[in-house]
Amino acid sequence: MLIERVESALSVPDSPAAQVLCGLGGSGKTAIALELARGWSGRGRQVWWVDARQGSTLEAGLRAVARQADASEDQLRAGDTADVLWSCLARYERPWLLVVDNADDPALLDGPGRLSEGTGWIRPPATGRGGVLVTTRDSTPQTWGGACALHPVRPLTGENITDAARILHDHAGDAAGSFDDAQRLARRLGGLPLALRLAGTYLADANHVPVPYREPDVPMDFRSYQAALDRGLERVDPGSVIDQTWAMSLKLLEQRGMPRARPLLRLIATFADAPLPYTLLLTPETLAGAGELAELDGPGVWSLLTALAGLGLVDLQPATGSDALPALRVHPLVRDASRDHTALGTAVQALHSAAFAEETGIPEESDRWEHWAFLQPHAFDLFHRAAGSEPSDQTIAAATAANFAARHLRAKGLYRQARGELEAILAHQRVVLGDTHPDTLSTRHSLAGVLQDLGEVEQAGSELEAVLAHERVALGDTHPDTLITRHNLAGVLRDLGEVEQARSELEGVLAHQHVVLGDTHPSTLTTRHSLAGVLQDLGEVEQARSELEAVLAHERVALGDTHPETLYTRHSLAGVLQDLGEVEQARSEYEAVLAHRRVAVGDTHPSTLTTRHNLAGVLQDLGEVEQARSEYEAVLAHQHVVLGDTHPSTLTTRHNLAGVLQDLGEVEQARSEYEAVLAHRRVALGGTHPDTLITRHNLAGVLQDLGEVEQARSEYEAVLAHRRVALGDTHPSTLTTRHSLAGVLRDLGEVEQARSEYEAVLAHERVALGDTHQ
Repeated sequence: MLIERVESALSVPDSPAAQVLCGLGGSGKTAIALELARGWSGRGRQVWWVDARQGSTLEAGLRAVARQADASEDQLRAGDTADVLWSCLARYERPWLLVVDNADDPALLDGPGRLSEGTGWIRPPATGRGGVLVTTRDSTPQTWGGACALHPVRPLTGENITDAARILHDHAGDAAGSFDDAQRLARRLGGLPLALRLAGTYLADANHVPVPYREPDVPMDFRSYQAALDRGLERVDPGSVIDQTWAMSLKLLEQRGMPRARPLLRLIATFADAPLPYTLLLTPETLAGAGELAELDGPGVWSLLTALAGLGLVDLQPATGSDALPALRVHPLVRDASRDHTALGTAVQALHSAAFAEETGIPEESDRWEHWAFLQPHAFDLFHRAAGSEPSDQTIAAATAANFAARHLRAKGLYRQARGELEAILAHQRVVLGDTHPDTLSTRHSLAGVLQDLGEVEQAGSELEAVLAHERVALGDTHPDTLITRHNLAGVLRDLGEVEQARSELEGVLAHQHVVLGDTHPSTLTTRHSLAGVLQDLGEVEQARSELEAVLAHERVALGDTHPETLYTRHSLAGVLQDLGEVEQARSEYEAVLAHRRVAVGDTHPSTLTTRHNLAGVLQDLGEVEQARSEYEAVLAHQHVVLGDTHPSTLTTRHNLAGVLQDLGEVEQARSEYEAVLAHRRVALGGTHPDTLITRHNLAGVLQDLGEVEQARSEYEAVLAHRRVALGDTHPSTLTTRHSLAGVLRDLGEVEQARSEYEAVLAHERVALGDTHQ
């Protein structure tokens, strides 16, 4: 404990330093000093206590100490008082402790010399019989020099919150509520001992007032006190004791020639109660429109931040890794006392500036996720607060920054949270800007992407179609923004099973992009990638391979092997290789992509789960069925949590796991899984969607294994009829169903018809895949 450490330091013979208790006002420094002083006095030692709040009281107190240490009046008049004091203390035979309390302005301790050089009022004891203890708000090491040892006194937070709750509960009494409620309030009070004592005393006094004499709405327990505090510090601090504590520190900084410390703290307090990345948000560039703070240069901002930190008003936390950012935290009560609604516009402007700064990067870039993880809570907090005020440039800027933060959530795979924020942003923009404003359309576009991610594909399509209609009128068919919307709409069409329409849309977009943007522009490559996926769906697998290999060659040169876009293309190419029977090469690609994604975005990100899922399919093809099962089950567990039970990706994993169960002979369990997936897909997608048909096809195989051959035949024939219409006779999926149906015909004794089907399928496969395809 801190008291034991300081006591030990004071008791060390020939201790080279004075011991300095430093920390935020109200953190309990004086209380610790009193406890130490009582201990020394109780052991028969001499204790002197000097108040250092003002220069006159400090000098008078130290003169009194000198007299009690046998200094004569002649000595005090004739010589340097500090020299006389420490000369007398060096000869003082009785063990002693000198406490200098409230030395918040260390300049007063310089006296005739310099504190940091050991020639001021406070100096290291010359013998092992004495000790010096100082309490101060100033924790700046340069101020105190090597002659003093600093002991930070911090609020009771983290693992010490139980001690904070006990202090609060002891002062308030049992009538104020349970210990759990006390702990919640103690956390809200930031574990500050002064605030804990004031709150406890307030509640104890309130409960002593007879019921008929109580004022209405006076907090009587921990919960109501916290609710009142959330509505404003002044409601539970009528004497402004806590507010004055911080005001004293700010006044001290003003006396040191730092008048801008107050508006800077006010701005800091306006941001969310979350770590603040000050190197992004508090720079000369982001403060360019911040009134008097706009005059600050980089060294000026840093000087104020370190001064605020030196008095405990903010806590500067260093970066914790090579890619991390330093951040600051503010005590919740400092925030309560300093927050000023008039600074909201300045905070929004600083955030908006940071959101567009080159250093911050775009939200989708995984190497900048650390930046956006810091900015995100501030973006949403400022938006929701600004949205409650009159529409202005401020509210528009806040919505734009919040849109960026929502895009970060989507990139991280946090789709539900992103949806909630985007819907709130969109509602605000519709009122303030109207339905056709570019910012409104941008948010609708982002929302459509999240809806697609969540499996709500029809709704995503509706949003994109509405955006596209506006863009065509305002921008024209060939504007890059219009083309991006058409591209994304094609993705929705593909998800809905309208693959030919998706192909037509993508080919139209690609034709314009070749002309407007060029063959190697990132948007052009993205469209070629998407078109390759559609070609794969249509059975044109070699053409899909050719497209993906061309795209990959450009991306490797422009972006490198580990860029997310490159990995996405490698992932898609692996799927094509699997379809072409090059299963070992597909495995190698998936494993390489998976290794990079685990490092870049983590094990539970949707893109990582997709790669693990597809790798499991390759393992199944290679006969490593138990390993495939293990992967599918691990992926499914995450998807249940992250995406939900009925999300398309979750259903796909359940579907493929059922296939593994069938391979392992657990046929009844496989049937149960297929039937559950089929029920969801019929409702969500309809009976003829490609995903629904593949589940019906695989369920028919299970029925065949279970001996229900006629029912299997009926399912295969129904699936085949749909596939012939949608895909044609020679599509790989159609051929797969014809092949499976032939097996059922053989089981039913219709051997000649089975032979005819097998021969027809084989003829097509030889042409499309070659004689050695597996």
